[in-house]
Amino acid sequence: SRPDNELIAEVILFSDGFKDAKVLGRRLVAIFNISKEMLSVQQHYDWGLRALKTVLKGAGTLLQNCRNSGTSIDSKVEARLIVQALRVNTLSKLTFSDAKRFDSLVHDVFPDVHFRDIEYEQL
Repeated sequence: SRPDNELIAEVILFSDGFKDAKVLGRRLVAIFNISKEMLSVQQHYDWGLRALKTVLKGAGTLLQNCRNSGTSIDSKVEARLIVQALRVNTLSKLTFSDAKRFDSLVHDVFPDVHFRDIEYEQL
């Protein structure tokens, strides 16, 4: 039997305080599933539960940081945080051509989220 990644993502997002967890979890799992099929096969690519949980943990941390800074959080902010965590944890592992395809996929699944290249202002 396989784990229900959508349910796992939804529960983790809800427990981290995401109000739109059901939709965000479904979209995030869809990206993982489509990436597994659409991107090239590489030994170091991981589209399983471990990678999903890493992204979810990162998103939860970003949400907590937003709350601590007093930022107003709505569904658009939640979606942006999910995309940010997804890209930070995934892009560095992808080949250049797969990274372009991955960003295109993220744009398709999260059309309202506009993102730039990842910048590291502080190291």
